[in-house]
Amino acid sequence: MEYKSENKICKNCKCDFIIEPDDFSFYEKIKVPPPTFCPECRYIRRLLDRNEYNFYKRKCDATGESIISIYRENVSFPVYKQEYWKSDKFDAVKYGRDFDFNKSFFEQYEELRDIVPHLAMVNASSVNSEYTNQSQNNKDCYMLVTSGSNEKCMYGSWCQWGCYFLSDCYLAEKSEYCYECINIKKCSHCLWSSDCSDCVNVYFSNDCKGCTDCFGCVGLRNKQYFYFNKNIGKDEYEKKVKNFEWDRDFIKKSQEEAFKLRLSMPIKFYHGVQVQQSNGDYIENTQRMKLGFNCHKNKDTAYMQDAWDSEDCRDCTEIITGQLAYEAQGVEAPHRSMIIRSCFGTITDSYYCDMCFGVENCFGCFGLKKKSYCILNKQYSKSDYFSLKEKIIKHMIDIEEWGEYFPANFSPFAYNESMAQDYFPLNKEEAKRKGYKWYDRPERDYKIFIPAEKIPKTFSEIKENILEEAIQCSSQKLNDYKDEYPLCTTAFKITSLELSLYKILNLPIPEKCFACRRTDRFMLRNPRNLWHRKCMKEGCNNEFETSYAPDRPEIVYCENCYNKEVY
Repeated sequence: MEYKSENKICKNCKCDFIIEPDDFSFYEKIKVPPPTFCPECRYIRRLLDRNEYNFYKRKCDATGESIISIYRENVSFPVYKQEYWKSDKFDAVKYGRDFDFNKSFFEQYEELRDIVPHLAMVNASSVNSEYTNQSQNNKDCYMLVTSGSNEKCMYGSWCQWGCYFLSDCYLAEKSEYCYECINIKKCSHCLWSSDCSDCVNVYFSNDCKGCTDCFGCVGLRNKQYFYFNKNIGKDEYEKKVKNFEWDRDFIKKSQEEAFKLRLSMPIKFYHGVQVQQSNGDYIENTQRMKLGFNCHKNKDTAYMQDAWDSEDCRDCTEIITGQLAYEAQGVEAPHRSMIIRSCFGTITDSYYCDMCFGVENCFGCFGLKKKSYCILNKQYSKSDYFSLKEKIIKHMIDIEEWGEYFPANFSPFAYNESMAQDYFPLNKEEAKRKGYKWYDRPERDYKIFIPAEKIPKTFSEIKENILEEAIQCSSQKLNDYKDEYPLCTTAFKITSLELSLYKILNLPIPEKCFACRRTDRFMLRNPRNLWHRKCMKEGCNNEFETSYAPDRPEIVYCENCYNKEVY
């Protein structure tokens, strides 16, 4: 069948969006109607189900032990600690129920989800890493999320494949002794740098590859002893670095000067390599991918975020090795499955499932482990399963539920607890106006020992008892800080692990709490949106889709012009 592009009006935001012919072909393949939400609203709806780093102390409802969880104490459903939930002591099949054709599917599913115990958090095969989530194979890590196979890493996300002693980094691979970096690979002793690879002792730099001993540089390749893109030689460079006073004023000034230099240099319209017929940002080894962000090894996919090794998928967030998956969030290996969230292991031929491990041919299930032919957690024979499944699908089609993701009001998290707040920040009034839940954090009775204005400015000023003292977050001094930093914890403490890293790097302790530092770091990234623009190189007529909005100050080049300028 030959399809044509169609304009639609988003049921949620009321804005226009387009469904392309290849989208229609995909929806026909998986037998679902076209979406009623635009791509951005679909993405927000998935993000509402994802709380990565807001942790709470509470009790396990199975053992009574004190645990760390992504769920607050006052949620309506039970929460079990990881070891108990995964053990043979817990089997969610006992909560199975019959399907009632007099009710909507979502109503029945929410009733089931509200009584089945939830997994407190996921930090599989990790050692001394209690405060990590959606992570695995980590050792001695703290406040680390969506990360794997690291040691002594803190306050970061998407740190992968053997990172060692990092703090406050986003998108890091095989790097060590780095601080406040974004999108780095195989880097060592790098600070406040972004989009760098194979670099050592590089500070306040952007888009540098194979560089050593560089400060405030942009777009360099295989250089050494460069200071703000000028080769000053070994002796002068080492003299400068030796005399640096790494206090907060110096750090702020260096950041500002480096940003000015960056604005004077051309940049490529996207971050990534080996991209064929694809658009998005932070993409690698992709073929025919549309609107992908932080995606590696994608082929024939669209509307994807943080998705690796996936093929023939649409609208998936945080997935690995997906095939023919649709509207999936936080799923390890979805195959021929749709509307699934927070599932692990291979999930095959399953629909509307949540927090399931290694299931196949399951429909509307929550918390199952290695089960097949279940509906609303009730076990059926193979023939009865398929017969009932088709009846339920027809029922959902009749009431316009089939193909729709879980409604936003069924999310277990408030808007400001979810990842939606990171990518599409709202204040409380805006969130409420849009119909989202909001969590008002209780006032904490902190006895602040170090007010913001008294925070040591250098490492040498730090006193021996710093680990025992509560420090006021400097965001508290900003006007209307609650809009910009809605998750501010008002005060924070330094851990011995991070203090040892500051000592190695000779850095002052931070002046903001972890949540505010994360907010600042996220503000440095481009939005997950694309704009149509032309190359700014004089004489070039190339056009492209880019995450750099037209009103931004950067000089944006097409890939060909950028490569000629840099290499």
